[in-house]
Amino acid sequence: MTEQKSFLRDLDEAVQRGTAESRARALWHTTDLMITGRYSEDEIWTFGEVIGRLADEIEVAARAQLAKQLARFDQAPVNIIHKLAFDDSIEVAGPILRDSVKLEPYALVANVCTKEQSHMLAITQRKALDESVTRRAGDARQPGSREVGREKRWRALLGFRLSAHDPAGRRRFHSRRATRPA
Repeated sequence: MTEQKSFLRDLDEAVQRGTAESRARALWHTTDLMITGRYSEDEIWTFGEVIGRLADEIEVAARAQLAKQLARFDQAPVNIIHKLAFDDSIEVAGPILRDSVKLEPYALVANVCTKEQSHMLAITQRKALDESVTRRAGDARQPGSREVGREKRWRALLGFRLSAHDPAGRRRFHSRRATRPA
């Protein structure tokens, strides 16, 4: 671990002294190495630290490209997946929110509670959505807070997702809407 810390200190110095172009080259080289190889959890963690430090220094378009590469990579470092999922830019966060299996339900709930509607829409497009995400997303808001509108949007998006893909869910969703008082 001491060797890793020394390596990361050296990397920090190189990132600070390097140009934007050299940092981008280093990011893509590191990402390609990680994706094409077989590594231990400690080595994946080190890749995550390197990629994270390099990703902090690149523009939105490059972070979006990184997110697309890592979204479907099952061994992607969790710290990078979380960082990309919580990016303010939906171009960066979207691929992770829609496709990454490394993103745990608690992170999805936190994202719903803190990010914009476009992030919520990306979450509703996941192949599978854990029940705890939908249950806790509604519970994350306190009545009377300014965030209640976000909860309503989340429920509306989720209802649309259910009704579009599940005929039984569509009937339940529409029957609930029909019985609501105006």
